[in-house]
Amino acid sequence: MALTEKVKSYHSVDMSFLDSSCDLSFNIYYKTIFQNESRYVLFANKDPVYRDKVRLLLDAEDFTELYIDEEDLLGYFQHATESLQSFILDKEVPIEKKIARVYDLSKNVTKQFFESNTSPDILRCSDQVVELMESCISQKEFGFHALTKILEKDYYTYTHSINVGLYCMTFGVKSQLPAGDIHELGLGGMLHDIGKSAIPKEIVNKQGKLTEEEFTLIQNHTNNGEEIITELGCYGEKVLQMVGQHHEKYCGGGYHRGLKQEEISPFARICKISDVYDALTTRRSYKRALAPLEALLIMKQKMGEEFDPQFLSSFICFMGPQ
Repeated sequence: MALTEKVKSYHSVDMSFLDSSCDLSFNIYYKTIFQNESRYVLFANKDPVYRDKVRLLLDAEDFTELYIDEEDLLGYFQHATESLQSFILDKEVPIEKKIARVYDLSKNVTKQFFESNTSPDILRCSDQVVELMESCISQKEFGFHALTKILEKDYYTYTHSINVGLYCMTFGVKSQLPAGDIHELGLGGMLHDIGKSAIPKEIVNKQGKLTEEEFTLIQNHTNNGEEIITELGCYGEKVLQMVGQHHEKYCGGGYHRGLKQEEISPFARICKISDVYDALTTRRSYKRALAPLEALLIMKQKMGEEFDPQFLSSFICFMGPQ
């Protein structure tokens, strides 16, 4: 019996991440329509002789959309990360543009995992992305006030994850935490909702009120996330704590373990504040985005007991112009 050939899956390439001076580690395709079916034709392969062809394409202002095979996603993201390193080191580029480019790459990585069911290996790129973020937000002139102008204002699971990671990292920088802790905060924030990838999308994205059964499934995302992070085996205990404990409440009564106060990891307490703040200040189909001051007032006056009071006070202070 003949084995069934695996159907290839192709993903759109963000052309701004391609650097024609580097050796491509993946093939590039363009899409055509033949007899009402999409077909992907090889545009340039990994052979160096195609470098000039790619360079000419990048120099053109009206280039067509290109694609890569799903199997080359990891190589593509690694290439994108390398190409951004020199961009970030360029002293002539404003800090806002640097973090915006890293933000776009972060969205690309997490979107592929959440929406396209790609390999968990893609998540390993998060470590390199966080390093790029660190080099941007560690600069003194960058703070929460500048950050809020860059972040995606519409709520998607993958953009929310990146937003929370950036808020957590910036909190760490402004709190003058050690570099290793800042890195862990960024990773944990980016990955805090990773357990939602194991929940049906129609439930995660449901606009109306969840049923009791659906809410129970959503609550399981912290437990699911711990299992995913543990299985990957490349993240430390602090990241695991942020993934598993970011819905615990300082006053108790949260999930999934019902921890309270000092029982909750400090990193998870920071993540919870960042998580709620971003959820309140981003748009959804069924609610408007709150202004920063409006969100902070709700968190302080109506939800204050859920948060570490010292961390919440610091977060509010950091949100002002620096």
